[in-house]
Amino acid sequence: MSNINLQNVSKEYIMLNPVNSTSGGIYASKAGLPLIKFDISSSDAPLLLDGSQLRISGKITCKTGADGAITNTENHFNDGFCGRFSNLIDMVTISSKRLNQVVERVNNYSRIVPSVISSLHNGDDIHTGLYHEGDHLETPLLARHLVAAGSGNTQGGKTFSAPLYCGVLQSGNDMDLSKNGMGGLVIEILLKPDVSCVFGSDASTSADSFQISDLVLTAPVYRIKGAVPQPSRVSQFEFNSLSSIFQVINSSTSVVSMTPGFSRVSSIFMNFINTNEIGNQLFNSCRLGNVGQVRELRFSRNGQLFPISFRLETDEQNNAVLSNTNTYRSRCMIDRNYLESVAIKRYADTNKSGLAWNSWASGVVNRSQTAGNGGVTPGTAEGFGILYDAYGSGEDFSQVVFSFEVEADSADLDGSATNAQGVYMIFLNKNTINMSQDGISIQR
Repeated sequence: MSNINLQNVSKEYIMLNPVNSTSGGIYASKAGLPLIKFDISSSDAPLLLDGSQLRISGKITCKTGADGAITNTENHFNDGFCGRFSNLIDMVTISSKRLNQVVERVNNYSRIVPSVISSLHNGDDIHTGLYHEGDHLETPLLARHLVAAGSGNTQGGKTFSAPLYCGVLQSGNDMDLSKNGMGGLVIEILLKPDVSCVFGSDASTSADSFQISDLVLTAPVYRIKGAVPQPSRVSQFEFNSLSSIFQVINSSTSVVSMTPGFSRVSSIFMNFINTNEIGNQLFNSCRLGNVGQVRELRFSRNGQLFPISFRLETDEQNNAVLSNTNTYRSRCMIDRNYLESVAIKRYADTNKSGLAWNSWASGVVNRSQTAGNGGVTPGTAEGFGILYDAYGSGEDFSQVVFSFEVEADSADLDGSATNAQGVYMIFLNKNTINMSQDGISIQR
């Protein structure tokens, strides 16, 4: 590009409706379309998208199975950390229009967002900016009034304006949407079934459902006037993709191992939930559950301890009756590595988190496996993780076995179905998109 200076750059806001909208404009898992699709066109001149400021706005209406309004004193909840809109999303796919090529597909989206929100933001962030953007709160109990607000068919729904937590949009780099760049974008959002969204004892009894309407995507772009695309120029765009894998552990000493197939892994983080709660409207399917009294944790590469050459231990075995005392000794070693893995930076560089051992709002003072699963008490903000590379090219797991081993108290995981833990593992892998007039290629 040439002739680029501040006088030639103008910021614009592109506002788009879904391209697959029906006459009613309703999106839902039952009484509407379960897939939302936006199409951002390309341009001849350079057009840079600021993905971190991209917003999806609209209205969400929750109602009972009989189309009635929801009472704010009954047990109808959304997950607070996940937020009102993100709570409804199962998968997000970002594709290049140029070659109809998938750039990033984020599965188990509503399991990833709670870890990101609770790890990287403190209570001040959550109850101010994040609350107004995506209706984020620290506990499901506090989110109950958000479900009731604008519920039923006569209230018109409650408005939201939320970002998309995808690696390609949150990379910190502006993306070129021109014909020599990405050639435009296609954003597809697949919604979850109702039973995995609005939860609680009353929500289950009345078969609560949701619907989304009045959807608008707002994309801030920088248009560079007078710039001439250079046919021979190859530009690059780098981001960390979010790829999830689901596993199950069901014994007090469990090992999970696999070959992820990713060549540049920056970090891995994971969160947990009781398997019998997944897809059950009585329980919070977005809950950051707790394995129980964890004794030690280790990460390995091809069977050898890596990148830490020792086991991460806790002092929780000294607390005999957690269900009565609701106290524990801090998991300093595990928590520190978990925060590093989500932030992709060293612990000394992290300055905000909702994970705190003495915070009622974050719910981490209760170590029960079922803490907060019904919404009437605070949940947890738990997770495991490990940082491999905060600065360089990442760790190669394309043909290498990754594994972790966790040892918990035998009373927590005794092999029964009720104690089995679903493990959502998120691999943050470095990606490089090479763009030229001949097309795009992605190095994963």
